[in-house]
Amino acid sequence: MKLFEVVPGNFFSVLSSSNKEIYCDALMILHDMFNFELNIRVDDFLSSLITVLEDRAFELEEDDESDGNLTLSGKARLVLNRLIKTGWVDKEYIDNSFVEIITPRSYAIPVLKLLSEMGDSTLQEYNSLVFATLSGLKQALNEDEAHLYEALLSANKNTEQLQYSLRALYHGIRGFLRNIVEQNDVNLLLQDHFNEYKKLSDRVYHPIKTMDSVYRYMVPVQNLLMDILSNENTLQFLYKRAMTVKKYEEMSLAEDDVIKSIDFIIDFYQTVGNLVSEIDRKHSTYTKSSIEKVQYLMTADQSIKGKLADILKAYASATEEKREVICSKMEENIRANRQEYFDAHSLYHKKARNQRTNVEPLAVELNKNLSEFSNKHLLAQINSMYTPNKIRSFVKTLLSDRDELTSSDIPITCDSDFILLILAVIRQNDKGMPYSIETNSADKVERNGYFIPDMVIRRKES
Repeated sequence: MKLFEVVPGNFFSVLSSSNKEIYCDALMILHDMFNFELNIRVDDFLSSLITVLEDRAFELEEDDESDGNLTLSGKARLVLNRLIKTGWVDKEYIDNSFVEIITPRSYAIPVLKLLSEMGDSTLQEYNSLVFATLSGLKQALNEDEAHLYEALLSANKNTEQLQYSLRALYHGIRGFLRNIVEQNDVNLLLQDHFNEYKKLSDRVYHPIKTMDSVYRYMVPVQNLLMDILSNENTLQFLYKRAMTVKKYEEMSLAEDDVIKSIDFIIDFYQTVGNLVSEIDRKHSTYTKSSIEKVQYLMTADQSIKGKLADILKAYASATEEKREVICSKMEENIRANRQEYFDAHSLYHKKARNQRTNVEPLAVELNKNLSEFSNKHLLAQINSMYTPNKIRSFVKTLLSDRDELTSSDIPITCDSDFILLILAVIRQNDKGMPYSIETNSADKVERNGYFIPDMVIRRKES
């Protein structure tokens, strides 16, 4: 569904008009009243809006119906009429009365919430999302299996929020790194570090590393979900519960929803370690860069060389008009000449070529422990790159709307497709895999330079 099939085409025009700040304040008033009042009376909304308009300039727009001599009440009504025309609110009456109320459109409510959050500078506290996921699944499995599907839905939602929080934290640190490069005032730099970044670190970064440690809980969460996947009775119970809760038209849709939710959580916790490591690196980089920038600014060169460097920096960031002023001042006060010299180090020395000789290669001593560690590391990388969900999606794409597929019809375009096909053969008997593979003979089939067994991939019956 396209955006402007849901919202009117001029929906966002109030945020780009000449009175955008007034309209934004009006929307914030509307959002506050929506949070505290069930029926938003027109008179109450206009009264709150008039207090905003008292000291603000309001420019009439082309389609505003007015003679130009407006009172504060008239301006407030123009703002309300504009919100109605652009599809933010509707005006109606309370049942069995003549009291006018305004009702936000259903699509406008989440936009109001988004605008309110963007204008709110307070940092949201981090919730224990990983522990909540683990405890919910564990309690449902051990004590209240009747609500296991609800626990799975909650775990899926917590995982989505955790993924969002981690990515927002990562890009938030990148923003502070950009500020370090652009900031040349020691006091402002220290203020950003101890006021803004410390809040981000104390409320988000440290909880993820300590009380809600991802590394501590991610393996137990994966083990619980793998136990669910390996228990056919539990899966069937989840399918039936999903049919009851979400009212799917077909059982196959409920099965896909349950498997997709489980795969999403498992895939996330298999790769979340890399994301946390990247955040750790960015955190260390920020701390180091902040200290170095403060040290640099505190010990800035005050000699003629340092002052000349400051002038050149000011020239580089100045406008054309200010550059002319800087150049004229430099010409009046500084006599600059180009100086060159010639010494022994300036002579050219021809590079001596080394003659290659054939020698015995150095012996390599194989370390058994190192080899085992390398194999485990390689397997861990493969598992994180080619998850069960990717294998399942790859086979579903191959089959498309067909029930079976032979080797001669399998498209292989790159090494990744070849590896996924190998893993599909290996993991065909895993729980939740919606296909089976039958090998006909020892013959090989060549597909785009890759040799694969002569086999048939069939879709399992639901």
